Amino acid sequence: MESNNSLTVISTDNAAEVIKEVQDAFYDIPFENSAFQTENFVIAGQITPERAYRAIGLRMNKKLIAVQEALIGKEMEKVEEDELRAKLESPDYNQFEKRKFELELQKKQIYKPFNDKLLNDALKELNVLYKHFKALPKYTREQFEAGEKRHFLEDLNRQVLGADGAKGSLINMFDDMASIENFEQNFAQIANNYDTQLLLEVTENSLTNVVKEPTKEQV
Repeated sequence: MESNNSLTVISTDNAAEVIKEVQDAFYDIPFENSAFQTENFVIAGQITPERAYRAIGLRMNKKLIAVQEALIGKEMEKVEEDELRAKLESPDYNQFEKRKFELELQKKQIYKPFNDKLLNDALKELNVLYKHFKALPKYTREQFEAGEKRHFLEDLNRQVLGADGAKGSLINMFDDMASIENFEQNFAQIANNYDTQLLLEVTENSLTNVVKEPTKEQV
């Protein structure tokens, strides 16, 4: 294979070689969310830690199910490959049927690297999510509901002030992410002994991104 900077004309003769080059090059490049996207927009985009916790749970559940399905899929592929190999060894099939079995085995190999890449992507994102899951409180329903007014007040007030869309995303990146990290650090100091009221106080003291209720002029 030529160097990455050399232009190769792709043909049926070298397609398999180019596929391998591309698969290797993009194996660790995220095809879904990057770690930056996950932290700044999936997590910090929720503004408050209670909502960030909820978003983490939704995303982790989806990804964990996908990982489990992928692992089961890999085992199913092994079973199907073993079945094809058994057929190749069996005297019950003629040479043409066996040639088809060989081609089916080859075809199955095509999808393995891409499926492994997607599984790697999912695990990388899960580890980012899990880091923040472990740093946040395991909210009760009461504690989650106690933070809802703060979340919607801030979210709606930003819309009133025109701080949504691209402006909102910049606030997520610079203010909300800092506030979530600040909260995680402060929560670590009380993680072994807290109630709903203390949790609310720590939240209020941690979130530098939350603005006051809109005035009549702003509305």
